[in-house]
Amino acid sequence: MRSTLVRGILISSMTVVALLGQVQPASAAPGDAAVAAACGEPLDAAEVSEIATLSDLETPPSGPSLPRLEATADRLNKITRILARKKDRRATFAIGLDALEQDAILPLQRKESEFDDPDYAHRLSIEVMSYFLTNLHGEFTGGPVEPHWGRHFELARNCDISLGHVTMAGYNAHFTVDMPNVVAAIGSQPANARDYFTVLDTISANRNVIVDPTEAVFGDAVGRALVLLAGDRVARIGFNGFNAINFATGLALQSNVLRGATEAEINLAWRAIDTAVKVF
Repeated sequence: MRSTLVRGILISSMTVVALLGQVQPASAAPGDAAVAAACGEPLDAAEVSEIATLSDLETPPSGPSLPRLEATADRLNKITRILARKKDRRATFAIGLDALEQDAILPLQRKESEFDDPDYAHRLSIEVMSYFLTNLHGEFTGGPVEPHWGRHFELARNCDISLGHVTMAGYNAHFTVDMPNVVAAIGSQPANARDYFTVLDTISANRNVIVDPTEAVFGDAVGRALVLLAGDRVARIGFNGFNAINFATGLALQSNVLRGATEAEINLAWRAIDTAVKVF
């Protein structure tokens, strides 16, 4: 399993090179001043409070999954607008996720006839956003933040780090760690594969939508990271391979026998790619 997972991730990343060294653990929760600024214009107290409130998913609304999906996407959109307005570097990933949700995923998800199980597809997208929002909530409240997102936020607050590096750290956290855990969290089964790939293939086909809004905020400073993320046909093949591996890995996470080893493989891949994306 190790060779399959790592090989697929390296193919999808396309530019991963020279996997050397180890990643240091994420730093402790930042103080109030650090929370309010990540190399952009400082957020005021009201903005910090609004982000903390919008990212609080402790009491998700009940009811049909499509309205819940739309409500979660609205929360993400409002947070992204605040961060982007201040050119806060924690927006480098959020802008792309928000653009994909608004321009590609929500239009697809509203066509419920596209899915064998629309509720599964909706829950998949809800969970994807929820993983990021929950960690963002920890970032803005001093609460728990998982190491892979702590790494992204830590880099975002270091103004000497390139924007490309910050951006790729966010996408690494999302693709390498969150996605297989999302697959597991919603109880995916082999029968859900068609709906999973319908959603993920739509993302892969529409990766270009992240370019304009990201460049509108950060200019060309994100550089080669956007070239890779929005990439050409070869890059799309890599992403599709990554999506297939994440689905299989998510199934393995649900096995009591395989879970421990699978978690170790995910962590290994995340650390390797975290080292590699320092070149951006």
